[in-house]
Amino acid sequence: MHFYTLSLKPWYRLIGAASLLLLAFNACATQADNQNDQGMAVYKALLPKGEAGDPEVQTTLGLMRLRGDTVPRDLRIARVWLGKAALQNHTPAQYYLGQLLLLDVFNAKPADLNMQLTEGLGWLRRASRDQHAQSQFLYAQTLLGSQLDNPFGHSKIEAQQHLDSCAEVHLPCTRYALSRLDQGEEEAYCPNSDACEQKRRLLYTLANAEDANARYRLSKFEGEDRMFWLRRAARLAHPQASYELADLVLRNEAPLQPEDPAVLSLLNSAAQQEVLDAMHLLGSLLVEGNRFPVNKPLGIQWLSLSAEKGFEPSRQMLAQIQGPDGNKPVTERVESAHTPENKP
Repeated sequence: MHFYTLSLKPWYRLIGAASLLLLAFNACATQADNQNDQGMAVYKALLPKGEAGDPEVQTTLGLMRLRGDTVPRDLRIARVWLGKAALQNHTPAQYYLGQLLLLDVFNAKPADLNMQLTEGLGWLRRASRDQHAQSQFLYAQTLLGSQLDNPFGHSKIEAQQHLDSCAEVHLPCTRYALSRLDQGEEEAYCPNSDACEQKRRLLYTLANAEDANARYRLSKFEGEDRMFWLRRAARLAHPQASYELADLVLRNEAPLQPEDPAVLSLLNSAAQQEVLDAMHLLGSLLVEGNRFPVNKPLGIQWLSLSAEKGFEPSRQMLAQIQGPDGNKPVTERVESAHTPENKP
């Protein structure tokens, strides 16, 4: 790879992370292992339509050459077929061609590589302007993740506009847009503000797609029905939502609804996902037997697990159970501190 390419290494890491299709561009794949007679027959049968100018067939031919799973891989031929379709405003072809050009797979010279990258982004922008969601996602992620002010002459403002557009319909865009607003940290409470309103819209989209964490996060927004979102998240086994709902029920601050899991199931789900509060609460309830049937060995095991992870209330309770000599009764000993397999 050229030195110029190495200087853009973060750029290529971003491109590689942005699209699953790029994982298929494995230059080490063996063509002989990938081709078969049936695939070549299909390829030859499609050639007349491709040569006649059918953009969908041209895209298919390009992808067959690009992937190399049914015919020998040839990225240069793939580029030609995809280019023919892209010139006819076929947005899928523009999307695939844009990705292909963003990779240094043609061993281009530094000056040519600059033009190749510019062309690749240009195709992605054209497809993005036609509301092709996958192109919008890749185009936005590429530009907004770059440290350059105007990467290869492209505007980050336009990239943000494409991201905002596809965030309403394409979940990868929604998640990426939300991650940019979060800046690596999810708030414990979100008051009424412009930033929270932007997040709220994105979280609604994810919540409607049965994203448990989005539902839980909405329970922390000012003006939202906390219990509504908490229940919906717990029904999808969200760990913290499961613990909080169980805790509210045990403190008689909320009743269970018919669709809700049982309290023991809620606590067990949260404890299995290593919510320390849930591990401690479940352990103490099993030891004391004032809400569930007594199961001291299992309760002590949960307390031991949370204590090992530094949860001080569990350490204190274990000390009380074990007594001043630090020895548990034989009937309460557990053989290991692995996560209990017992489930309700």
